[in-house]
Amino acid sequence: MYIPTAQSVLTAGLALTGMTQTFTKSKEIASGHVLDYAIESCLDTDGNIRCTPPFLVSKDTCYNIEWSTNATLSHTTVEVRDAKSGEMVYYRDTNGEWTPEKGELVYLDFKPKVWRTGNDTVEYTVKKC
Repeated sequence: MYIPTAQSVLTAGLALTGMTQTFTKSKEIASGHVLDYAIESCLDTDGNIRCTPPFLVSKDTCYNIEWSTNATLSHTTVEVRDAKSGEMVYYRDTNGEWTPEKGELVYLDFKPKVWRTGNDTVEYTVKKC
């Protein structure tokens, strides 16, 4: 008959705790807040940040992009851009999923789509699906 030692019980407990944390850990890739891209520059003359810091995405991996603004009347879209070239690689006008065709370093631009709006704070989150 096997009788576990205190050390083996403690080790097993720590391992299970670590596994539980791994399974419940958020799959968050990027999050934060920026001003929308009403002014076509990631950093405006007042020092306001208008696009997200770059983050790495992997080929054929599903990402869920969610965002909201603090504006009363707004419709903000997101453009996912290649960090090296600035080229748009994906576009959405509602929260949802995106699966990149290749692994690359990207950033997000949030564009106001209601006339005479903009300069609103956008809260965003990018998570693996």
